[in-house]
Amino acid sequence: MKLTKLTLGTLLTLFVIPVSAESFNVCLKSSESPTCQSYLEGVVDGALMYRDGLAKKRIEPNDYESRALKYRAGKRYQTANVNYCASHIPVKSEIVSALAEQVSLSNVSNSAELESVITSLMDCRQSK
Repeated sequence: MKLTKLTLGTLLTLFVIPVSAESFNVCLKSSESPTCQSYLEGVVDGALMYRDGLAKKRIEPNDYESRALKYRAGKRYQTANVNYCASHIPVKSEIVSALAEQVSLSNVSNSAELESVITSLMDCRQSK
């Protein structure tokens, strides 16, 4: 029984990881595609579920990465950040749009950068 579960878990992992990477690659081709939008919605759902954990991973407000994002971020990113920080009530569609905008502006080229953007977007220290 344990061997069956272990085998099933291993096989599932082998199929899920490439799909995740492939989904983000679709975003690089077209950030407005349905596949990319679904992927970004999943990323946002995950971030919202674990947003208390995001507080521990905050980007330093004065480091290079944070300053660069602040100046090159698009209008949707800035709007989503301001609205989230004003009420601490996330508007999923705004956050997804902000992430799609960052991908389309070539500010995000991999999933690690995507995580950095969403962490920064939900960090309200910079808007104080």
